[in-house]
Amino acid sequence: MEKEVTVAIIGGAVTVVGTIFTYLGVREANRPKKGAKVETPEPKQPAPYLSDSTNANQLVGVTAGGDIKIEQHHHTPTPEQPKVYPEHSYHMGEVYDEHLDWPKSRDQFKKSAAEHMQLTGPVSFDRADALVKAGNKHHALAEYQEAIDCWLEAEAILKQNPDENQANIAGVYNNIAIVCRNQGKLDKALEWYFKALAVREKVLGKEHPDTAGTYNNIAVVYEELGEHNKALEWCFNALAVKEKVLGKEHPDTATTYNNIAIVCRDQGKLDKALEWYFKALTIREKVLGKEHPDTAATYNNIAIVYDDQGEYEKALEWYFKTLTIREKVLGKEHPSTAATYNNIAIVYSAQGKYDMALELYIKAYQIGLNTFGPEHPNTKTRRENMERTYKRAKREQPFDQWLAAQLNQ
Repeated sequence: MEKEVTVAIIGGAVTVVGTIFTYLGVREANRPKKGAKVETPEPKQPAPYLSDSTNANQLVGVTAGGDIKIEQHHHTPTPEQPKVYPEHSYHMGEVYDEHLDWPKSRDQFKKSAAEHMQLTGPVSFDRADALVKAGNKHHALAEYQEAIDCWLEAEAILKQNPDENQANIAGVYNNIAIVCRNQGKLDKALEWYFKALAVREKVLGKEHPDTAGTYNNIAVVYEELGEHNKALEWCFNALAVKEKVLGKEHPDTATTYNNIAIVCRDQGKLDKALEWYFKALTIREKVLGKEHPDTAATYNNIAIVYDDQGEYEKALEWYFKTLTIREKVLGKEHPSTAATYNNIAIVYSAQGKYDMALELYIKAYQIGLNTFGPEHPNTKTRRENMERTYKRAKREQPFDQWLAAQLNQ
């Protein structure tokens, strides 16, 4: 069955939901149990990355200089110029993003980029910002080639002034690496991560948090290649920087603890994985609070290890702690909340509680349809999980008919 593990990928100057390249934060990503299918990480508001954060697929946005915060320049058209308002389109993109309407958000950011082209030509930092944001939304919708096309177009703009935009260019490389990783092109992902690393080590130095974030992301790819020792080596490279520069109680340090735990889990060292997860949890509860999404991500990962150990009641206890936070903080229709429904359903299915499992699978699947559409990897995975459980329940009605009836209620 497909379970989600919360992995942290750090993005450096660029973040998936931020200004072009925003704070390199941590996000949640879904990782599979060995031999199982896992959903592609579902983006959420700026949080941690898999590299050094809690999420594996977090994207970076463009920033002027270091962290990415782009100032929008409001424009008043002259009589000769077309009446287009790229700042308004950009703002609407952010509004739709906040409401998780990613198709409309994507379209508004692309509209903003096109309007900047009309007003100022192809080379405009504001246009690059809008392109990065459009690429982020393409990525969220699993439109991977379109995401890469947007980011490469932004990179071409940023390279017009390379001295001031090195950090942002590294952010673009980071984003492309994340997409390659999502596509299973792990060697290509490493190639892009090492390009980002070369820039960050040169511009920021080897002991900068964003550089450590790249160490973290490289570790994640090595882990997915099954090269556990290399993964741990890069995790500990990241940890050395974070503990020294940020301190042992910083949320980004907790993200690295999270990632080390993931490697231990994949090695079958489940007790060791729990030890590292609880180290991460201690920091997150203390610094972020017990109702923070990143704290919930750690609850999620702890639940997965207990599930691996066959301790289903403990797994459910931690999953419901996760669910309580996500429903309250993110809402019942949020993709991360749906991911928790999926995970709880897997446990119920393993316990033979098929009716309870199917009820939750339907909720998770419906959210996936509404948010991503039927062709998104997460939506497909949930349908597969649900169909498997339905067959185990040995119901007479064909699955497709039953599913259609449930969706029409």
